[in-house]
Amino acid sequence: MVMAWIRAGFRVANAWAHRAFLRGEMNIVAIATKRCRELNGYGTSAANEGSMDHPRLVIPAFECIYRAAAPITEPLMRMIAGGSLAIHGFPILFGNTSAAAKFLESIGFDNALFWAYVVGIVEFVCGLCLAIGFLTRLVAIPIIGFLLVAIVTYHRQFGFAWENRGIEYPLFWAIVVFHFLIHGGGRWSVDTVIGREV
Repeated sequence: MVMAWIRAGFRVANAWAHRAFLRGEMNIVAIATKRCRELNGYGTSAANEGSMDHPRLVIPAFECIYRAAAPITEPLMRMIAGGSLAIHGFPILFGNTSAAAKFLESIGFDNALFWAYVVGIVEFVCGLCLAIGFLTRLVAIPIIGFLLVAIVTYHRQFGFAWENRGIEYPLFWAIVVFHFLIHGGGRWSVDTVIGREV
């Protein structure tokens, strides 16, 4: 059942990407060429003239590169954040759930098997939804909650550095996911294809 949902999600994402490519929205070369023409020889955009929002570029020719790449940075962050969570959640949910339960029990969780399944579902299901931008704001809430609980119940005792199992890694991902809670899935997401979001 889960794999059927995953396959359906990828089919929707693939169909959306194909339509976007045909419309030219995913053609980075076309975007860069269009923007360079708009600049009319550089020096006419806010980024080149300098402003409070956009400091003046030292090398104005780079603006075409920045503008062309800008649309892909947010979906790339979303896919990596969600994909990483899903990869972590898969073995908990479909592999050695009892090992995850033993770990949770060792750090003080009662009914640890139940919480192991909760963690697996949050990481795997919510992670996949975040990756494709489906119900983005809704799934961001349990992900952030999970990461904050992980910080408070386990990682805090080890300080900040991730090499020592500190809070650095879960804090970083919590802030990344918080971005999507506030801004939603963005232009290249299933939410946008559907035309609805929370």
